Amino acid sequence: MSVKLRPYTEYKDPGVPWLGRVPSDWDVVRLKHASDQIVCGATPASSAAENWDGDIVWATPADVGKSRWLRDSQRQITDAGLASCSARLVPRGSIILTCRAPIGGVALAAMPLCTSQGCKSIIPNASRLHSVFGFYLMGAMKHHLQSLGSGTTFPEISTDVLAGTEIPIPPLHMQRQIAAFLTRVDLTVRRLIRAKRRQIELLNEQKQVIINWAVTRGLNPNTPLKQSGIYWLDEIPAHWNLRKLKCLVDITSGQVDPRVEPYRRQVLVAPNHVESGTGRITYEETAADQGADSGKYLVQEGQIIYSKIRPNLRKAAVALRDCLCSADMYPLSPNELELRTEFLLTLLLSDPFTRYALDCSMRVAMPKINRDALRQCWLWYPSLSEQDEILRALSTEIAPLDTLVYAARRQIDLFREYRTRLIADVVTGKLDVRGVELPDLEDADIAYDLGDSDLDSDTDQDDLPDAEEVEADDED
Repeated sequence: MSVKLRPYTEYKDPGVPWLGRVPSDWDVVRLKHASDQIVCGATPASSAAENWDGDIVWATPADVGKSRWLRDSQRQITDAGLASCSARLVPRGSIILTCRAPIGGVALAAMPLCTSQGCKSIIPNASRLHSVFGFYLMGAMKHHLQSLGSGTTFPEISTDVLAGTEIPIPPLHMQRQIAAFLTRVDLTVRRLIRAKRRQIELLNEQKQVIINWAVTRGLNPNTPLKQSGIYWLDEIPAHWNLRKLKCLVDITSGQVDPRVEPYRRQVLVAPNHVESGTGRITYEETAADQGADSGKYLVQEGQIIYSKIRPNLRKAAVALRDCLCSADMYPLSPNELELRTEFLLTLLLSDPFTRYALDCSMRVAMPKINRDALRQCWLWYPSLSEQDEILRALSTEIAPLDTLVYAARRQIDLFREYRTRLIADVVTGKLDVRGVELPDLEDADIAYDLGDSDLDSDTDQDDLPDAEEVEADDED
């Protein structure tokens, strides 16, 4: 989509530092004056187990992080559970905001729901604030909202502070136009991102084929093979070793409290920080950033971090620094006289190992491979010198594919930057969308994901309403 936007013709300065100038016909009001109510979340009484098994959606900050159009949650409560706490149902179209670490996550309620204490629900005043416009506005205000948080351990933005936050309010018809414009821009950018992500998936599949062959057959196609005697492994080169993981790899045990120093300031790696199948850590957050409050493992630089949950996702990576990892992951240290760290990582990401891990994980309620099962896994490997040769060959062969993947990721970053900047400029009045003609979209095109589906392909996402759909609900 190529759209040329210009500034408004007349501006005024409302004296709000984070906002700057706004169009002369826009108002700047406190959030409470544009809302019917700001509702704090609460936790149903945990003493009554039946309160957790009902039909009322109870949304948490984790739900906000997974989807921006909330119609489901991992937990539901009964009417009795709702009555046992101070929570109340908020209507469809309410803006759900995470108010404690992390502050600034935003979603729209797709149905009446209530939230946990980590969220606040903004119920827009239908005559002052359009839901979808408010959604985009709150997203653009993320850094400002974070600056309003108080507290050192787990910063939180209070209801009073949130209610007193000044926001720009265009005329309602303009809000509808902005919401419709941003919905279509957002859709276009997400389609571009998805296309690039599909390209990355295909390139990574090609890399996986190359890697699997190298770690199960070696570099010499004429090498004699032998039966491994293991149903999930098949044949391997006749001269390769075959030993159980417990004889070659140490699995770290013992956990630390991420709420205390120095651990709370350390990077905490969780499965969602690791890209599936590539051995790449995509981004970093500290334990404090994540609000971690349960035991974590200490990880040393150079150790492998392997995710034990949902092993089909193949999430493993080498730690780039001393850090913590989730209790859902294992820190692994190979015997350096037998195994190179990078070769072990390649084995952990390979098809045969994943088949074994999947078989183990299917035997328990939650798909995961436990410590004992991991220790019993057979590892197949050549001498250190041959491991080095294989790693060098792989590096050379997959380098062109990595270059293409890097270029696609860079394009995704640029798409995101464009979207973020454009949304911020439009909802704060820096750019005028009046008179902009956009191609008509079918209903099926508008029913798209408003979640961060371009961030994590392992997350199932929901649909987005368009501006008119939310508006119709507001009128009911």
